[in-house]
Amino acid sequence: MDPLLPSVPTLLVLRALEDGPAHGYRITRWVDERSDGVLALKQGTLYPLLHQLEKKGLVVSQWEGLGSDRPMKVYALTDVGRQRLHQERAAWQKKSIAVGRVLTNPAEVPHGLA
Repeated sequence: MDPLLPSVPTLLVLRALEDGPAHGYRITRWVDERSDGVLALKQGTLYPLLHQLEKKGLVVSQWEGLGSDRPMKVYALTDVGRQRLHQERAAWQKKSIAVGRVLTNPAEVPHGLA
């Protein structure tokens, strides 16, 4: 069976970066806002994942604000990361539909749609 949940944090991070570079806090806020607080990326999950994605060549990072009091590491998608996002998004949509079918009570589906 294909694992469902391990791919979700990766998909969320890649999607958060699709609109442009962001630092870790902005990524967590984006996910929280877009999911109306249902989904959360904790620091203990996010930063190891970002490092892993960087090693795989899916994201790149650079420090911004080095002359300021609070320099930030900003992450951006690579072309390979955009391709992976496209693949992961398609796979998730397929899984989501399948899970919906499994969870739906046949008595609740209007006649002819099951």
